[in-house]
Amino acid sequence: MSSTITSVAFDVGGVLIHLNYREGLKQILPDCDRQRAVCTETFFGLLGRDPSMAEYECGHISTREFFSRFAAQTGYRGSLEQFRDIWQGIFTENAPMIAFAQELARTRDVFAWSNSGEMHFPWLYERFPSLQFFKGDAISCYLGAVKPNRAYFERALEKCGLRAEQVLFVDDRPENVEGAREFGIQSVPYTTPAETIAAVRAALKGA
Repeated sequence: MSSTITSVAFDVGGVLIHLNYREGLKQILPDCDRQRAVCTETFFGLLGRDPSMAEYECGHISTREFFSRFAAQTGYRGSLEQFRDIWQGIFTENAPMIAFAQELARTRDVFAWSNSGEMHFPWLYERFPSLQFFKGDAISCYLGAVKPNRAYFERALEKCGLRAEQVLFVDDRPENVEGAREFGIQSVPYTTPAETIAAVRAALKGA
């Protein structure tokens, strides 16, 4: 299978970019109702995922609607702009993985396949110029489907002009890796930079 691989698709949050939800939660909790802290943690992905997150990442609701739901459920007293600043401040570069992806991009087509809302894409490319090497991307909110749903992979492949057997996919969430494999896409789970880089190199060599 590896001999047909022409492209590598990376998840972004959790693979190329670290997500520090706890720091965001620390900043936002003082402006939320203390009695509804569990709702706040659910929105920030620490206690499951609020259904609104999936709707937002599918592009079914706007950033303003997502914010309105968050405020209604948590008693948040800040503005949309303050909320956006905190939500966008949870990211830091995973430098070894970005360097590796940049290296691959010199000889292969490299794509970003991400579950994300419009608050983060294309903003992330401006915030992190180091990500401006992708040949293209498949962002869930613009596709109308999220990983690991089959519709996401169908639309991602169509958008990128690829067939399943041409792609090696890297993601940190087991359900996304399994969903891609069920669709016929060879996949590598992200663990640590060293382990993941070694696994991708091995897969590309056919080891």
